[in-house]
Amino acid sequence: SSGINAEYGGREEGGVNEVSLRVAVSEASRHSFGMNVNSDRGLNDGNFNMYGLARNLFGRLESLKVNYVKGTKISDGCSVIFNKPLFSQKNSDFKIVLAKENMLNRTANYMTSDMKSNMTYQFPMLGGKNQLQAEALWQQIHGGRVPMKIREEFGHHLKCALRHTYVRDTRDDLLVPSRGTKHMLETELAGFMGDVNHVKVSAESQFNARFILGYSATLSVRGGVVHELGDNPRTWITDKFFCGGPGSVRGFYEDGIGRPLGGTMHWGAGFSLTRKLPFSPHIWGLGKYMRVHHFANAGNVGSCKDELIKDPRVSVGSGLIMKIANFRMEINYAVPIRHQPDDVVNHGLQFGIGINFM
Repeated sequence: SSGINAEYGGREEGGVNEVSLRVAVSEASRHSFGMNVNSDRGLNDGNFNMYGLARNLFGRLESLKVNYVKGTKISDGCSVIFNKPLFSQKNSDFKIVLAKENMLNRTANYMTSDMKSNMTYQFPMLGGKNQLQAEALWQQIHGGRVPMKIREEFGHHLKCALRHTYVRDTRDDLLVPSRGTKHMLETELAGFMGDVNHVKVSAESQFNARFILGYSATLSVRGGVVHELGDNPRTWITDKFFCGGPGSVRGFYEDGIGRPLGGTMHWGAGFSLTRKLPFSPHIWGLGKYMRVHHFANAGNVGSCKDELIKDPRVSVGSGLIMKIANFRMEINYAVPIRHQPDDVVNHGLQFGIGINFM
């Protein structure tokens, strides 16, 4: 913490008043321990974290964090994170992560045990944030009753990849924006070592603007493709795309489109109108933290262009949006108006909590 106290000295020399400034600074503890709850790993995914943090290890703002996580998707996991700001470039840093995680995939009823290490360099460019990452992942896929196509992928896999992520975000609110845009592009090249060989590209854009009658309009589009490389191309299920759920095409269960095998291509689009509830902000915060919204979503997943274009899934509905701490929570009534027999449909009330919604 810090404080600044300005005092007028009362003397004047050469027409200039003398002012004394006193700056009081209280430095944060170099060692701290804490706990928190977040939802930064996905939709409807709450995680409880316990961590220890050591700051300013070598006098240049370096930090070392040891974290243990227990959550709904991550049954347990631990990580060690070293972060070093780079003073030669503004808003740039270098990070090294060592992690072990056990994750349950509720959609297809299989588990993954991951051991990974990565190095990340973050820097500003082209008006946004850029991340360059090199990662080595040793993954074991295992589980219970799953389709034979997934069971064939059980065992150990090694993936070495280079990844670049670009994000430009000018929205006025990260959870419930009323104006501004967000653009994200992620490119992954895997195949230097191991049994994963592909180029994977994911993109997402969101446009927000003020509308009539107090409403704000949001248009979101997203898509992705995996292009397999090598003489024996193979894409494991953990790198495939899924669609459906309260964060993408509402009116379907999470990953209910393309379940259980997923696809190497996907797209999604959504249009929504949101406005504040007509309550005073002082009445339990209803007018400040709650909004009503009406939406229309569409999307599809497949392994070829024809599957993407043929029979897209469509849903419409209305609901409430609530801002709770750093989360966005939705309670919607969704009506799927176009779906396929193999889809897992959720007609009626649907609940979602997370950060990234379409």
